Amino acid sequence: MSSFFYGFHSLIRRNLSLLERLFIAGGLAAALYGLTRTLPVYPAYWDVVLVGIVFLLSLWSPVAGYFFAVLATCYPLYTISIYVAVLFLAVAVIGQHIFIQNLGATLLTLASPLLGGVYLAWTIPLLGGLWWGPAGGALMGAFAALWGQFFAGLAGLSPDWLNLLGVLPDLRLSGSQFVSANSLETLRLLIAPFGSNSTILLYYVLQIGSWAFAGWLVGMLSGKEWAQYHRPRATMALAAAGSPVLGLLHILPAWWLGVLIQPLAWEGLGFATLYSALAVVILEAGAYFFEHPIPLPKSPAKRFDDDRIFHPAPPPAPPVTLPPMDTDDESDDLIMLELD
Repeated sequence: MSSFFYGFHSLIRRNLSLLERLFIAGGLAAALYGLTRTLPVYPAYWDVVLVGIVFLLSLWSPVAGYFFAVLATCYPLYTISIYVAVLFLAVAVIGQHIFIQNLGATLLTLASPLLGGVYLAWTIPLLGGLWWGPAGGALMGAFAALWGQFFAGLAGLSPDWLNLLGVLPDLRLSGSQFVSANSLETLRLLIAPFGSNSTILLYYVLQIGSWAFAGWLVGMLSGKEWAQYHRPRATMALAAAGSPVLGLLHILPAWWLGVLIQPLAWEGLGFATLYSALAVVILEAGAYFFEHPIPLPKSPAKRFDDDRIFHPAPPPAPPVTLPPMDTDDESDDLIMLELD
């Protein structure tokens, strides 16, 4: 059993790059599948075919999978508004170098609306700080918070993250408001949920800053020498502590600006704090486990032979005694010395 365990661990460690590409391909395919479920505009079975093509292309080349996924996403967005589709295409093309080089971080950031629906959205800035450093954690946190708010506004929901925890935004009813809108009206509709008044706008901006600060803080502390020396215990503790800190950073702006927190929002805060902390601890422990070799078990101490332990050594052999020399032989020896 132990040999199978060591062999499996060694196999994973030798193929970490392939495993990472497999996760990226699965992430791209899952993102496209989620969009086609939310906006079911493709004919029957075509969505499954497109998702399969994205997965296989990403295994062969992440660049090809990225561009094919972008093109496949444009048509569902086009059914909402051509201007929304053009805006998405422009961002995807302009930022292609950054997005492709950091495809894992990009996919994790784009998953914020989905992860928010299962109380795991806070894992994005926390994992960003752990795995991509302070700058990566800050950027991923800020853009994940902004993207989740934007996606909620597109679905006709409030962009308040306290009300989005445990909620999956549905875009199927969002297209009606963009039917007759031109480019300027489309832009106004996209930013309308953020600009009801200056206080609410400040509240949403502070939420974005809270996500960025939490990602930066975890990344900064986990990069310290003492944290790396005691990894993974120290890094897991830092990431787990970042979850209640992020929850507190959501409560303080609401209290300061007088925003009422609903009872369901308090429940969502509790679930998000617990689930996000558990998720980052498990993921960090798993990453450390597969990145480092398992120490081999110590060989058992050598045992002495039973005969040497329980039986005394044999007695030494008696000394050899020579017979006494005869007196005649001694006189002969004296005569021989005189003759010489």
